[in-house]
This record gives sequence, C-alpha cells and structure tokens, in this order.
Amino acid sequence: MIIICMAALLRGGWEEKVLGAAYMAACMASLAVEERPWVGPQGLVIAIDAIVLALAVGVVLRSSKGWPIVAAAFQVLTVGAHLAFVAAHGRLGAAGYLTVLALWSYGTVAAIAWGAVPLVLASSPMFRHDRVAPASVPAPGGQGEGPPPEDHE
Repeated sequence: MIIICMAALLRGGWEEKVLGAAYMAACMASLAVEERPWVGPQGLVIAIDAIVLALAVGVVLRSSKGWPIVAAAFQVLTVGAHLAFVAAHGRLGAAGYLTVLALWSYGTVAAIAWGAVPLVLASSPMFRHDRVAPASVPAPGGQGEGPPPEDHE
C-alpha cells in the first residue's frame, strides 16, 4: 500500500495524488485511532473511511479517468460493510467483518495502482517508447550488427 501510494504521490496526476494521499493518510489515521483489542465497529474508523469515500466521489466527478470510479466503488463497499456490521448489532462475526474490510482495501489499492503504475512506467527511461535502441542491437530486418549499408546511388 505504501509503495503504491508513494508512486501515486511522486509520479501521478492530480487524481492519483489526491486519492493516494487520502488513502495513505486514512490508513495511518485508522491505525492511530483504532481501539485495541478490537471489540466492534469504531466510529472514528467509519468516519475516516466515509471521508475517503467523499474524496473519491469528488475525484470521480472531476476526472475523465476510469480508475477513480473503481476506487470509489471499493470505498462504497468499505463504508457499506461498516454500516452492515453496525446494523447487525453484533450478529455478524468480527473475523468476517475484518476480512471484508481488508478485501475491499486491496481493491482500493489496486485501483490506485491502476492509475499510478502506467504513469510511473511512462516516466521511467527503462520503459519509455521513444528510446533509441543501442547501436549493438540488430536491426528489425535481421541485418545484424555493424554500420548501416552505404547508399550507392
């Protein structure tokens, strides 16, 4: 998660930067306010996830990219899982609840990666398409190494 969010912050467009920063800050804030041992839904964690959802919806409304829609969808699922657990009044198992939250968080990180990784690769000299091949690489026509053929016109 940290690697993906840092890549989004360092190489991403505004969408990647906003959601990468928001998600990383939310994870850190959730760890800071989480009560341990875990005894049930925690209002501050739910509020943090709701704030990330609001930011994700804001990005979706202003962006022409597709991946923020997926990130927002996973945040909807996350907040929905919180609300379902609260509505069940303890009838749902804690292990299942926490597993679902982890699963949806992987989806959110994957969506941020979908936006950030192509931008990271595009900015890397190793993966750029406009690179010139070294002189020792054979030409595509199978001519082999060596100087280019001379013009005999």
